[in-house]
Amino acid sequence: MKKTLGILLLLLALILLFAACGKVGETSGETEETTPVITTEKEAKPLQVTGGYIYDKNGNEVVLKGINLGGWLLQETWMCAVNGAESNSESFAVLKERGFSDEEIATLFKSYADNYITEYDIETVARIGMNCLRIPFWYRNFMTEELAFYTENPDENPGFVYLDRVISWAEKYGIYIILDMHGCPGGQSTDHCCGIIGKNELYTKPENLDAMERLWVAIAQRYRDSETVCAYDIMNEPMNNGEGDANGWTAGSDEAVRRTNFVYNRMIKAIRKVDPKHIITVEGIWSTDVLPDPAEYGWTNMMYQLHLYDYSAEMVDYRVAELDRVRREYGVAVYAGEFNNGDFQEYAYGVYNEYRISRTAWTYKTARGNQGNWSLYYADIPAADLKNDSYEVLLEKWGEILRTDNQKGGWTRNQTLYTWLFTYSK
Repeated sequence: MKKTLGILLLLLALILLFAACGKVGETSGETEETTPVITTEKEAKPLQVTGGYIYDKNGNEVVLKGINLGGWLLQETWMCAVNGAESNSESFAVLKERGFSDEEIATLFKSYADNYITEYDIETVARIGMNCLRIPFWYRNFMTEELAFYTENPDENPGFVYLDRVISWAEKYGIYIILDMHGCPGGQSTDHCCGIIGKNELYTKPENLDAMERLWVAIAQRYRDSETVCAYDIMNEPMNNGEGDANGWTAGSDEAVRRTNFVYNRMIKAIRKVDPKHIITVEGIWSTDVLPDPAEYGWTNMMYQLHLYDYSAEMVDYRVAELDRVRREYGVAVYAGEFNNGDFQEYAYGVYNEYRISRTAWTYKTARGNQGNWSLYYADIPAADLKNDSYEVLLEKWGEILRTDNQKGGWTRNQTLYTWLFTYSK
């Protein structure tokens, strides 16, 4: 009898268990239940602008204090180890005319980039106490002269290889990165600093604007989840030195302002379709008066920028007052993307700190000897003579001698600038 009762109780328990399982697994009607998905991934939260100031994800205010890596991904001949060309695009042309293959030319520029900036340099910036690097690049790091990406695989594109590398180093040492399109397709000015002299054809040829948009979208897609990348700098010094050129417009003129803000608006709209998170910075040449109220365009999370190459206390004060005004009126963060203030540079550092203005000095290193306080490191490197040196000599001159930690290069630290950066980055 006890055995029979035990069997009946066991069967009843099994029936109740199956019934309970059936209810948990039901998927019909309004009583459907779903099991929550548990993930360990955290949503990326890059720096944000609120009320004219920059904050991190923990609500702490951040003032960006750093330096530019000028001359690395875009060579400016006045400061780089190169002779025989007046611009970076001309360097390509000269080497091509001499009969070097595309592969040989690519190898030369890769050797230059691999050696000019290394992890040692990023660690140096961190040791000084700076928290930001502005990375000037140009479209030829990513695209051919015909405006096609070198490869459809971003992981193999040399431009992304360089940016990925420096961003990973920066993340390791706790440094923010500003990505600066220093040279746009067709050139955004007639000045050598955009990589192309005397063209200024970004604004007049639709294919250049299309290529610029494709490149910014690709960059934003790749780094939209990065907390190390803190801002996209749409284009460096648009309309710089355009006076008197056939295809130039005077900085600050109605036509220059109209064309520049058209490009800004188009690029911002394109970036925001793939990345609504990151700060975007736009630059006024040479005043914030040429920049619009961002609300009129629907721009959000913005940082307005000036380059301060002013050599008196009065002008430094004037430009800082401009930045402070747009901060208060528009709610944008403010930023001195480049600066050298001559005899008043230490004075400028004090004013930037007083007004909590983010800034990145120009520049980390120059290879044309001691040019004053234009760079933290300098050396008088034998310049690569693009018109006469053999391929082997060119490769040697753009090799390990360019490394800041290579004693053979004779790299010297500018102690005055070092002291300012160390003191005012605290």
